[in-house]
Amino acid sequence: MPIVKKFDEAEYIEIDQDILCKNLLRKDDLDDSRITIDYYKLSNNAQLDYLNKDSDISWIQILSGGIKISDGDLNKDQIVLIKGKKEIQLSTSRDTELAITKINNYKIFESDASDAFDSQISIINWGNEPILKSEHDDRKRVYLLSELLAGTDSVKGELIIYPKNTSCPEHYHVGAQHYQLITEGEVIAVLDGKEAKLEKYDVLYNFENEPHWFYTNEKSCDFVEFFVPGENKTVWTKTTNVCTWSPMGVDINGQSPSRHIEKHVHGEGKNI
Repeated sequence: MPIVKKFDEAEYIEIDQDILCKNLLRKDDLDDSRITIDYYKLSNNAQLDYLNKDSDISWIQILSGGIKISDGDLNKDQIVLIKGKKEIQLSTSRDTELAITKINNYKIFESDASDAFDSQISIINWGNEPILKSEHDDRKRVYLLSELLAGTDSVKGELIIYPKNTSCPEHYHVGAQHYQLITEGEVIAVLDGKEAKLEKYDVLYNFENEPHWFYTNEKSCDFVEFFVPGENKTVWTKTTNVCTWSPMGVDINGQSPSRHIEKHVHGEGKNI
């Protein structure tokens, strides 16, 4: 059964006087405890120390504001990916919101895992990734994490952009579980025929083989979705208008993208 977590119903935890946290998805929400999702609200001049364990992968998504790390200043166009035992110190020069997701024991979700754990911090500049447009409607998407970008197939992540009065066809996934985090606007999720309204920073978690689709009304919606593991099969309950995505030739900022991605059906793209 899908899990819906309403942001407004989660309680704030005070980390210190400059940092508040909400546990959006806890380890005990899932039988296998594969991921956790935490929201952080940092005041101006806050400092957050984050420690990642040997067997885990974490990624830090900037929802608003910006952060400073040893590699420089980062904004919403970048994701910080942490593999293995690493500690990162980040600070803010303005009010900032973050989402930190962690995969526990990520090696079990890799298709060709080695015995050795990596230990590195990478900056994924997804803001320079190509925008892809749906061939059958006005939705757009951008890859946030992929095997090529992240160096692991334990996770795949995307930004999905829904204009007003837009929908996608019903589908389900085999081989992975995934979640959506609403980052702007609102959307109606239809979960095996039942509707659920999702608003900013709400989380929807879907297990395998759970039919779902989305539509917007008079408000647009942006959400990120992450699959664990990254490799999986998408099954459409109707064969018409499956989600086929074509490159638009620009990135999210209207500039030339860092690479070209060929037209492909969702879940069937190569070298992504």
